[in-house]
Amino acid sequence: MTDTATQYWQVSWNAKKYDYKRLIDDYQNNRHAGLITNAKGMAKMKVLPQINDCVYVSCAKKKIMKCRVVSEFISNDTGSTDEYSIGPTSSRPHTHNNTFLMLQIVEIYENPEPLNGFQRTWVKYRN
Repeated sequence: MTDTATQYWQVSWNAKKYDYKRLIDDYQNNRHAGLITNAKGMAKMKVLPQINDCVYVSCAKKKIMKCRVVSEFISNDTGSTDEYSIGPTSSRPHTHNNTFLMLQIVEIYENPEPLNGFQRTWVKYRN
């Protein structure tokens, strides 16, 4: 029997490397559809996020948004381009390893709660 229960994840973004404030502003002002690519990173994950799993995004030590997984991890030769990334892609090889999935923004937190990030891109969320 397959366990189809929703899993809860945390993804950590680096505020110096990702313009999350512009992404949020664009989303709130209907300049962004709310679909985000997120790299798998270098993690050797035994359990992978599944479609409809919940993902909390932390950045600058704050819980900034809640998303829903809308695709499995996809690998391709060209990777994914993200206009909100800051700096050259060569400075962030873990985010440009051509393996990523799609997230749909569900909620932006107007008053973000503290939520420390992790060195690993993906971790199980603990409330």
